[in-house]
Amino acid sequence: MATVRRRRRQGGQELLEFALFAWFFVPLFIWMFVAGINLVRSNQVNFICRDLASLYIHGADFSTYFNQSLAKRLANGLNLDVGSSFSGSNASNTSNSNGSGLVTLVEVMYVGATTDSNCTAVGASNCVNHDSFVYLQRIQFGNGALATSAPSIAGTPSSGIQTTAQGQVLSYLTDSNAKLPAQAQSDMSSQWQTNANGRSPLVDGQVIYIAETYFQTTQFQFGTGANGVFARFSF
Repeated sequence: MATVRRRRRQGGQELLEFALFAWFFVPLFIWMFVAGINLVRSNQVNFICRDLASLYIHGADFSTYFNQSLAKRLANGLNLDVGSSFSGSNASNTSNSNGSGLVTLVEVMYVGATTDSNCTAVGASNCVNHDSFVYLQRIQFGNGALATSAPSIAGTPSSGIQTTAQGQVLSYLTDSNAKLPAQAQSDMSSQWQTNANGRSPLVDGQVIYIAETYFQTTQFQFGTGANGVFARFSF
């Protein structure tokens, strides 16, 4: 009789409580899983960017398929696509829209006043890029469709810029197309030409090496937040 009485008093409250808690905790557990996976991926992207920056500053030529394939091996598991092969040098290997990653390597130089050595070498009147940052080299490879999503402190060069197959910029003192865009000039100036970061301002001829990596994370996305991981290293 006691068992019968207990059953009569049971009205399913536990099931209702579980449903209410599950409504809140299941999305929370999913978010924790996604955040954890993306944290691991963020660490991977940072390590890859650091390694590529180190190789780039020590002279690795990433306009060649050999070194782009090396970058792909370093990015194992992140789906960096550099194609099957190409001969010679190709500084802009972004014609495909495959893969989930984009790598941008930039060498930037600060050009001083018209009285400094770089401008006097070409003639002060010809040195149209004085007191500004110019591209010396730019190499980009991976999924070209990600270029609009991947931020870059050095911006995107003018379509009129003249480069070699290795991405080296020609006439960077006398061709205005070699200057960084206005927003990139401002960003670079605030980063390198002020003492806000404890650095002394750059002087004429000083060079900055920048490596930037961007990888999509759409397969591990929760909600409508950012769907990519970005890293930057500069020297």
